[in-house]
Amino acid sequence: MNADGSGGSGGPIGSIDDDLVSAHSFVVRALLELPTARAGGQAGVSGWAGYVTDAVTGERQGWRRPADIARFVERQLSRTAVPGSAGRVGGRRSVMAGPTLTEVVADMLAVLGARLPVAAPVLPEPNVTLERVTEKLAGLGNQAGTESAALGGRTLRAGRLDARVRFQLWAGSAPAVDSAVLTLHSDLLDDREQLRSAGFLRFNVADTPPAEEFDSLAAWRKTTSFDLLYEYRYAADDDADSLIARIEMTTDPEQAPSTAREHETITDGLVRWDDAEAPDLTLTGPATISRISALVFEPGPPLGGTVTVRRTDSSGAPPVVQPDLASFLAATGPAEVTEAPGVLFASIGPAGTSLTLGDWNVDTVPDEYVGFDRLLDPPIELVARSDRLSITYSGPGLDQTAVVYLRLTDKRAT
Repeated sequence: MNADGSGGSGGPIGSIDDDLVSAHSFVVRALLELPTARAGGQAGVSGWAGYVTDAVTGERQGWRRPADIARFVERQLSRTAVPGSAGRVGGRRSVMAGPTLTEVVADMLAVLGARLPVAAPVLPEPNVTLERVTEKLAGLGNQAGTESAALGGRTLRAGRLDARVRFQLWAGSAPAVDSAVLTLHSDLLDDREQLRSAGFLRFNVADTPPAEEFDSLAAWRKTTSFDLLYEYRYAADDDADSLIARIEMTTDPEQAPSTAREHETITDGLVRWDDAEAPDLTLTGPATISRISALVFEPGPPLGGTVTVRRTDSSGAPPVVQPDLASFLAATGPAEVTEAPGVLFASIGPAGTSLTLGDWNVDTVPDEYVGFDRLLDPPIELVARSDRLSITYSGPGLDQTAVVYLRLTDKRAT
């Protein structure tokens, strides 16, 4: 690519608008109402009903038809829209956050550039450039599916480029440069499956003009062009600054500030620690804990303090101290283990999928979270209501600017 954003002999490359989506989350809870007996012996009608909650404001409304949910969402979104900004929310265009075209093209050319031959000492470097490119949709709304992450699943999105690239090779003679181009064609054909797994869905020869002689360099140059369809994928975080660890809900059957207002907090097995607070993560029975996961943003030195994982039951027996997490998971009955945060995360599992989320340390660089995940086999069984599993940090908050998400997954939620 040239510095002005053009590639090869083609025109300028169009750019992708890098505005991110302005995210506004809602939580819908559905309850199945069973039929009840009515006067006269007739059974009442069963059906689904529930609540829809605005995760931003905490306001909640009951619903009996899906249309009630739509009306509530529309009303809440209308309160945050910027007047006169058609198609925009919060003054920004509602598109999914994704890589820029420059980044995608650079990645694509890097894969192809790795297949160029080594240059002779006295000849110009071989290269691959972009002649043209057009963006294409991938699937429905650029959705490519989902993948498992440390704290559940996340949406995968994709984009496609319909492009033409040009390889330029050099040699000391016309037969030598012809041979180099033939070898390149053979290598690309042999690597067809590898290229497909790298995102090249179509790869066809478009043009291979005769070799040209350059007397001033005592060299010959030959180019060959390929038409290709390239698909790239990325994880969508919808411009979120954090995961939803808890939702503060407000029920107001009349209007604010009605005295009939009720407040409720939903947590669902997920806790968030930062340098301001580190609340305990506690689950009680009956439950079957099948997975433990962590998502960690640690920009500075390793986190200090300790983390204690403790299991108790109705027997009232004191927990038996274990040397490490593996021993704790293998133990039966009340047990506990205390480890440094980094040791515990490594014990949960090797560093896995990363996630870009927010800017907690305010350095203008999106925070990179590292995921840790462990499937518990056998799972931890909390049989009675008095059985308890907890994870506790030693201080009121982390000892530095950092963020940790921890999740204990009930088997029913996997």
